[in-house]
Amino acid sequence: MKKPIFHYLLYMLCLYDIYLYLPDIFDLFKLDIEPPTTDYLLYFDAAMLLIGGIVTGIMLIKAGGKFNKALGIVMILMNVIFTPWFILRGLPG
Repeated sequence: MKKPIFHYLLYMLCLYDIYLYLPDIFDLFKLDIEPPTTDYLLYFDAAMLLIGGIVTGIMLIKAGGKFNKALGIVMILMNVIFTPWFILRGLPG
């Protein structure tokens, strides 16, 4: 019974991580859409963007299954590629 709850928690973290990338992705495509945000989770948001995708990806890969492994690889790649890219895009100059 604990495994499905664990998997649902990992899937929710994946969705949340993708949600955090939405403003940058919308900006990349020049869409004027601003998803709702809250300042209460500011430090958790930063931690998710910096290392959350890697940790969630590793946990998904270890959970097994083709879907989990593929989603885990996508989460790691998003974190390793998107985060530095969007940080560099956001720097002045």
